[in-house]
Amino acid sequence: MKILSVGSFNGLSNTCLHRNWALTEIADEIDMVNIREKPTSWLYRVANKLFQKGVSVPLPDDSNANKQILKFVQKSVNTPYDIVWVDKGLMINASTLRKIKKINPKTSIVSYSPDNMVLRHNQSVNYLEGIPLYDIHFTTKSYVIDELKRLGAKRVVFTNKHYEHTFHYPRNLSSEEIERLGGDVGFIGMWEQERCDSILFLAKNGIKVKVFGGGKWQDYKDVENLEVLPAVYSEDYSKALQAFKISLCFLRKINADLQTSRSMEIPACGGFMLAERTSEHLTLFSEGKEAEFFSSNEELLQKCHYYLKHDNERTQIVDAGVLRCQSSGYSNRDAIKRMLEIVRLNGK
Repeated sequence: MKILSVGSFNGLSNTCLHRNWALTEIADEIDMVNIREKPTSWLYRVANKLFQKGVSVPLPDDSNANKQILKFVQKSVNTPYDIVWVDKGLMINASTLRKIKKINPKTSIVSYSPDNMVLRHNQSVNYLEGIPLYDIHFTTKSYVIDELKRLGAKRVVFTNKHYEHTFHYPRNLSSEEIERLGGDVGFIGMWEQERCDSILFLAKNGIKVKVFGGGKWQDYKDVENLEVLPAVYSEDYSKALQAFKISLCFLRKINADLQTSRSMEIPACGGFMLAERTSEHLTLFSEGKEAEFFSSNEELLQKCHYYLKHDNERTQIVDAGVLRCQSSGYSNRDAIKRMLEIVRLNGK
């Protein structure tokens, strides 16, 4: 299988990079186009702000990704790509997708995004114009399938979130790492009002919480029982998920999430996951056996108190969560193999 992988490959904690690793592992031959090869320009930021305000301004292609894609496709005209995999290609133009098909009609063009692509803050003019030209769209949002079809998508397939088996796995942590990265209860991620309210509720009720995050989290540095530290990346990210006795998993309300990347990453890293209860979380992990869930701040507090006092039960759930990730094929490698098989069958 010959694949052209298009995406943003910067930063070791980047899930797009992790999917590219899986594609590289699976493909017989692969080429790559990094759509974030160059820093975001002021023109890009202005165009994006105008688009968010309702002005139909396309995003500029700061890294010349469209030209690079066509150069690769034209070079491979005698041995064409089976798949052009575009990972959230906000700067990929409809004209580029048409030219790919003109050069190699049998090449399958795939759109993958981990985000809710029916919401404007995740879109661009470039993306919207290109929707009908992809052979298949993979989405991690089960509830947007019909809306994507209304936007012109030919075929939409739901896939769960995934973890990267070479990056998210249980490690042998030193006592220094446990002290530096761990704690009773922890959270890694952006500030949002609902998750902040839940964490403040825990702190107010005597639970010691450590948050790794920037931005507005810094406003809460003086709250009793709450420790706020800068965001962690790379291996420290995976180690922190494991080092916390309880690792909190909140969902982004702006995206109406039912699961998130941490839904997979926390258990895969050997962390104890206490997540918001949703229908998808309950399908992915057995409650009380492979992970724990809550539906209110009161239940969150009760479960924190309980599991901080019951180390053996917590360890059993951690071990079962790791096994569930592996046995159910939640890794990028397993999931992308399934997706590529769908693409193959879709082309027949």
